[in-house]
Amino acid sequence: MMAHIFITGGTGFIGRHVLRALSLPGSWAPHQLTVLVRSLTRFHSFLHKEGLEHSPSIRPVKGDLSLPSLGLDDTGLELAGQADILLHMGGPMDIGLGPEEAESVFFRSSEEMVSLAKRVHQNRGLKHFIHLVGFKSPYHEKNADLPEHIGHPGEPPYENRKLAADLYIRRELYREGIPLSVVNPGVVIGDSATGVTEQTGGLGILVDSVRRGLMPLSPGGAGHWLPLVHADHSAAFIAALVREEKPGNGTYFLLDEKSGSPDMRDLAGSIAKEVRVREPFGAMPLPLLTKALRTKWGRKTGIPAESMNFIADGDFPLASKQAVERKYKLVTGLNRDILPGTIADLDYRLSHGEAGLPDAGFKPGRLGKLAVWSRQEGSGIPVVLLHGTFSGAFPLLPAASRLTGHPAYAVDLPGFGRSPYHHGCDVIAGYVEAVTGALMELGQPVVLAGHSFGGLIAAKVMEQLPGYVRGAVLLQPALHAAHAGVPAWIAGTYMKRMTERKLVRKLLESGSFADEGEIPQEYVRYVLRDLASPRVRKTNADVFAALGNAGVFGLSPGKWDTGKVRLVWGELDRQYRLPQAFRHLPVTQILAGHQFPISHPDRTAELILEHAGHCGSERTVREQ
Repeated sequence: MMAHIFITGGTGFIGRHVLRALSLPGSWAPHQLTVLVRSLTRFHSFLHKEGLEHSPSIRPVKGDLSLPSLGLDDTGLELAGQADILLHMGGPMDIGLGPEEAESVFFRSSEEMVSLAKRVHQNRGLKHFIHLVGFKSPYHEKNADLPEHIGHPGEPPYENRKLAADLYIRRELYREGIPLSVVNPGVVIGDSATGVTEQTGGLGILVDSVRRGLMPLSPGGAGHWLPLVHADHSAAFIAALVREEKPGNGTYFLLDEKSGSPDMRDLAGSIAKEVRVREPFGAMPLPLLTKALRTKWGRKTGIPAESMNFIADGDFPLASKQAVERKYKLVTGLNRDILPGTIADLDYRLSHGEAGLPDAGFKPGRLGKLAVWSRQEGSGIPVVLLHGTFSGAFPLLPAASRLTGHPAYAVDLPGFGRSPYHHGCDVIAGYVEAVTGALMELGQPVVLAGHSFGGLIAAKVMEQLPGYVRGAVLLQPALHAAHAGVPAWIAGTYMKRMTERKLVRKLLESGSFADEGEIPQEYVRYVLRDLASPRVRKTNADVFAALGNAGVFGLSPGKWDTGKVRLVWGELDRQYRLPQAFRHLPVTQILAGHQFPISHPDRTAELILEHAGHCGSERTVREQ
């Protein structure tokens, strides 16, 4: 049955998944969604980014949670008054909120939502009020008759006012006989399939602390845990509650059982492994750690003492959640296989913020164990781009965006960008395995375009999976050792001390660019931000050390199909040369440096498209 739903928090971390779950084809019903937004312009940009711009069921109304009547004009109030369901998810995930802001966005907004609910219920009968709170709330159907939330000493304004709002909404709606469902998710992390985690609070605070070397001891130890839930699972659960024909009053803790979840030692150890730093060697009691973080020294770490409040030591009542899961055949458990990808995604965002994210047109996704930015437009053979060292998928997006007529996938190789490291003993073999796995998951022939180190990997993958690689464009591929072997720890130390001046000088000395004016400032900023991550520093250092070993370049170019491979060579490169064994292959020389895919994206895309056209149309993958 179609429902008219008035939504707050529709552009939030969970909210965007909820809009998708309730509006896209395949959802249970074509609901009419009226979404409270502060800026119509930004909301339309948001819809475009999410691929929801053509959804006829989504209608924004301008307003503000912190204002009287939610800041709605007469038209907006009329629309809100026609709702069958109120879905209240508004409020920022910011545990550092001050008292006044927390009062405004949580408690005052709850008063306005209750007022709206009563008005709708008196006029036409409100079918359901769904409120998103959090797993730290102590309130339920049997203890909501308290006059107000008292809280405990030291409770931060964020938590205090959020819990006060929960109690207030319960008390007022129970009195009116309005069905109320309260959803208490754990710490929300990214999509269960891709690991993409836009919200860097919550788990991101722990990731940031570990990667900065501030967690030699895990908080709380083996008896404590951090309840985690995926954003898409939360959205699916809320969408299921919307389907309830005769909802009652219910409280739903959206998290796993403690016994099946990683404890804090395991979680901190997993994070340390993925960000490539030393694992915690012990544990610190939470009260002691919280007290330490409130000291002058502790505040200098930048770790909010309030963040320790999200660490739990017991179980939660799950019967009501599990009943909904059974009824609607939902799976809301933590996907532990995607956790490394979630950690890598958070690590990337902590380094780059919004600056390292592409414009609309490329969507975050995953192929095998690799994070990708993809654009699916075009019917031509897909093109998969592999970057080199001191790079990632993002710097290749200008070239990828020019591959018109072809689906394009810009890959983050293991340990770079948003992909977790492969952790294999053989550095190069781990990359080959990861890319072959990604291509096999894609399941159709591709043109594989690899730059520098990525060119070496592309060549090795082509030899290993010839049926999946219709054509290969090797862009200044690393085909020989260009330097004496440098221990990874020395290279990593040098990168940690990298400055803009040092980087520019190095790029010019190596012939990466023709002159300083050719170096995109965005690329310089990208590299420096990237090297803030120990994961990326160590990965670059490991690859750099491996490329100093002549034994890793074992290829058989004499057996290559000359119609399948094209090399593009920048003549100004001072580090690499084209070995004699490869000179029988088609080679296009251009007057550019080693990093020409970044300095000359138009020419790079033109040459890839030319080769892709030569490789012909798609066909099914031959059996390997």
